Order: sequence, then structure tokens, then C-alpha cells
Amino acid sequence: MELYVLGPAFGCPSIDAQCNAAIALLQWRYPDGEKEWKVIPTHEQDGQLPRLADGNVRLRGFGNIARHILGAEDDSAQLDPKEHADRTAASSFLQANGQTLLDISLYVSFENYSTTRSAFTRILPQHANFIIPPRRRAGARARTEHLGISSIDIDNVHDDLSGRTSNVDGVGKEQNFEVEAQKRASLLLPRKDTLKSLLKRPEHAATFKMHALADNFFGPLQDLLGDKPYLVGEHMTSVDCQAYGYLCLMLFPQLPHNWLHLALKRKYAKLVRYVERMHAALHLQVNVDDVISLSNCKTDADLQGRRKAYNMTLPWCPPARATFSDIVTMTLGELLQHVPLLKTPPTVLAANRVQAPLWQRYLPAFVAATIGSVGLGLYYAVRTGHIIWPHGEQAHIFGRKRFSDFGHLGSALAGVGMLTRQAQGEAAYQQQQQEVAQPVHLDVAVQGEGGA
Repeated sequence: MELYVLGPAFGCPSIDAQCNAAIALLQWRYPDGEKEWKVIPTHEQDGQLPRLADGNVRLRGFGNIARHILGAEDDSAQLDPKEHADRTAASSFLQANGQTLLDISLYVSFENYSTTRSAFTRILPQHANFIIPPRRRAGARARTEHLGISSIDIDNVHDDLSGRTSNVDGVGKEQNFEVEAQKRASLLLPRKDTLKSLLKRPEHAATFKMHALADNFFGPLQDLLGDKPYLVGEHMTSVDCQAYGYLCLMLFPQLPHNWLHLALKRKYAKLVRYVERMHAALHLQVNVDDVISLSNCKTDADLQGRRKAYNMTLPWCPPARATFSDIVTMTLGELLQHVPLLKTPPTVLAANRVQAPLWQRYLPAFVAATIGSVGLGLYYAVRTGHIIWPHGEQAHIFGRKRFSDFGHLGSALAGVGMLTRQAQGEAAYQQQQQEVAQPVHLDVAVQGEGGA
């Protein structure tokens, strides 16, 4: 059984919430090596991780993996009707609201995104570093645009200014310049800030909104947890693994704008202890450098030795290597995203849950294969002399000038061409002879001496 995930970051098994949840699920379901399974760090552009390969079965997404792993032993059998309803509601709540907070914390905030980008750099191949993090950030910004928190993203400064057309046109430019000058001059005067003026500032308004979103997420979860060891009962269930996947990325990362971590630590101590307890019980602490070093292992014995030397508690395998076709496909797919009719909305690309259409998944590979085949064919033909590149003269296909040089078929074609030219010449000659032999009629008027 092989589980493909995005690589580890911030001490967590993965930088993606659902990948964390899937790893926690398998670690809980198969403790102490009851069933052999592997964790393989990889990357995918279309956001289809985690991915589980179990024999001939291929599953994507935490929900599908959980149903396959638990099967007939679904944890709902141990729950009463109320707990079963709480588990369903908690799962839907986590999926609907958890990603929004992670989008704001890890991607939308420019200062935090610089840290997130550095974490991606350590676990992704070089070509994917220029594609996956920007696309994930674009998806996060698109999903959170309606919240009105763009002031924490300094990239939006240029977008805001570009929308102000009156600043660059005619008289409006002079008027706006005077208004801006008055505002700047007023900053030099002493003034006491009021609560209303503070709330009107974009950065403060965004901060209040973010803390409100955090409270609306952490509050219901802590109320559901109560004094129980787990969310919906005395025993761990799949929803606990799902909650860990989101909460660990809110608690453990140390970011420049650390508002989410502080909100969780200061006001929701029960949730903090709950996440730390699961993190320790399932042995999910990960050292990124140790996992990356596995790429140097050549044999299974070397891999087992490194796992033991680094005291790894998860069955990590060397990161999946990117092939040449993967690099070409991903790069070409990114270029095609700039074509209006072919691009996919960023919310779909970074949602990690939506299956892209079949033609959209295979189109980059098909185009890349076609262009590559044509290019290699032309190179081979020119290199071997089958096609002579023209240098100020007519191109010679296959180095031939006459049809007769192509064998019997060429001679036949040359004969047909000669007969055609001969027939055309005879027709032109006959037409010329007819024009010469045709009599010419002239009207001549003769005038006598008497004028008659």
C-alpha cells in the first residue's frame, strides 16, 4: 500500500491538510506495522493529493481513502446515533471552514507566504517550485477574495492602484493629487485616533475579520470536544484524523504574522492539548532534512538503516523523482493555463479535491508529445541529409530535383508531366495558326476629284 503526499513541513508530516489527515489515518489504523504501507513524498500540479495505491485500487482525497481503509469496520459502528451525527457534522464543518483559515495564514499574507514558499522549496523539485506554490497562492486568494482581507497582501497594492482610473486622466489627476497632498499634510498634525478611525483602517479591519474567522472555527470544535479525549467519543475516529490534518498546520508553523497560532494558543487550550496529544500518540513528528536525505538511498537495506538511524516512526520512502516527460508536461500545462479557452480556474486547481476533465489532464502531454516528435523528426532529417536546409535557394526535398530520380513511379510522373506540357504547347500552336490564317476585312473609302 502506497500513500502519495506532499512532503513534510513545519514539523508536520505534510504541508497539505488532507495529506496530514491521510497519514494520521493510516498510522492510527495500522500501528506497529500491522500492515505494510509506505509514505512517498511527491508533487502534482492538478491538486490530486493525497493519493492511495492499494493493489489495483487508486483513490484520491481523504474521504475516499478513509472509506477504503475502514471499510466494513467503519468507526460509526462504535458510535450512538448522536455521536454519528456529530461526526458527520464535524467532518463537513472541517472541510468547509478549515481550508479558508489555512489559505489566509499560509498563502494570502505576503509575509507568511514567503515562509511557506521556502518550505515548498525544500520538498519540491526545481521546476515545480516555479509552478505549484504560485498556483496554490492564486487559488487561496481567489477563494478568500470575498472576505475583504486583501490589505494583508501587499501584492494587491498594484491591483488597487490600477483600478483607479481617475488618478491618471485629465483634470481628475490634479484633483486627486490635491486630495492626496492634503491627506499627507494632515499626517504631520497631531491627532488622536478614535475607535471608529482605527476600525476604518484596512489592516485593522482585516485583523478583526481574521480573528472572527478563527473564533468561528475554533469555538465550535472546542465545544464539541468538551472534556472528552476525542471529538465524538472516548475513542479516536476518522474525524479526529481529519481535524488533526487542519489543526496541526495552524498550531505548529512559526510564521511572521502568527495570528492564527496565537489565537489558538491563548483562547483554546483544550484544542491545543488535543492536537499535541494526537501528534505524540501517533508519532507524527517529522524532520524534513531526514526525509529528504532518503533520496540518497540506493537499496532497501540502506533505506531501512537510515530510517532506524534517524528514528523515523513513519514508513517514509525516497521522494518520487520527476521524469523528463513529467517536467515537460507540467511546464507545458502551466503555459497552457495562460490560454483563455484552456485555463482552469485557480479555485479548482488549488482546491485539492476536484477531478479535472479528462481532456484537460491529457492535453498538455499530447501537445508536448506532438511537438517533440515533429521537432525530433525534423532534426533527424536535416542531420542525416534527407532534408537540405535552403541557403538562398529552393529547398530540395530528400536531395532530389527530378521526378525520374524517384524510380519507376517518378519516371511515370515525369512522363505524365511531359505529355501535359506537350499537349499544352500544341494547343497554343494551333490557336496561333488559326489567328494567322483568318482573313482580314478592311473598309476603304475612295474620294474622286469632283468630290462625288
